[in-house]
Amino acid sequence: MTGGIQPEAVRRAADFIRERAGVSPRVAVIAGSGLGAVGDELESAVTLDVTEIPGWPVPTVEGHGRELRVGWLGRLPVAVQTGRVHLYEGYSPAEVTFNVRAFGLLGVRELIVTNAAGGLNPEFRVGDLMLITDHINFPGLAGLSPLRGPALPEWGPRFPPMTGAYSARLQALARQAAAEAGLTVREGVYVMVGGPSYEAPAEARALRMLGGDAVGMSTAPEVVVARQMGLEVLGISCISNLWFRTTAEPTHGEVLSAMAAAVPRLRRLIRRVIELLDER
Repeated sequence: MTGGIQPEAVRRAADFIRERAGVSPRVAVIAGSGLGAVGDELESAVTLDVTEIPGWPVPTVEGHGRELRVGWLGRLPVAVQTGRVHLYEGYSPAEVTFNVRAFGLLGVRELIVTNAAGGLNPEFRVGDLMLITDHINFPGLAGLSPLRGPALPEWGPRFPPMTGAYSARLQALARQAAAEAGLTVREGVYVMVGGPSYEAPAEARALRMLGGDAVGMSTAPEVVVARQMGLEVLGISCISNLWFRTTAEPTHGEVLSAMAAAVPRLRRLIRRVIELLDER
């Protein structure tokens, strides 16, 4: 077991998805707050309620769907998870990354993780899309790692490197896709904090001084597990609010509103990235 998750439980989930969907996805997409509509891009999709999938943690936060859709984009089988779970919901790091373990056993090769994030970089604006080039994983640095516990060689190295955790190849495809779609994308470092309270202004300033460009409450644990299991990762943050030049207090409603406006551009970007994967 790893962090309280039995490997057999992950295998049961993967087998269930494969049997119900009738196909093993090549690409998986994890949608952040308010971003589940990216799953509408799939053709001939089978939709699973995650409450049906054995052992699958169920999202409880508004804006996070409870569906796993498996279908096609071009010739590639793709899975889209319309919502995720978080540490602040009471889930363990191992439970938060149960989905990535299952995707790995299903044969997923490329994982696209998306999130809503607060902008720390003063050049950013609400609605910007940011390619994640690296992260600062505060919960992980404090010991809340999904790799904590007994090591299983079948799931990868005990000490996986985080250098190159965000694939340079997939970032290059995303830049090409953005250029072809006429989209502007930012690039930067994503900082993960535990939440669920928003950062104090002093904390936001400190995170910026450490090199952070955007801050959120998810994603990094999923990337750690993906890296251990050998999946290539593309990370995209949607800037939902700003931590500079404002005195307004952020709200979850504000985040969801900003994400609704960003979804069409995110869908175009992800679709084109997957089309480019299909062409190679």
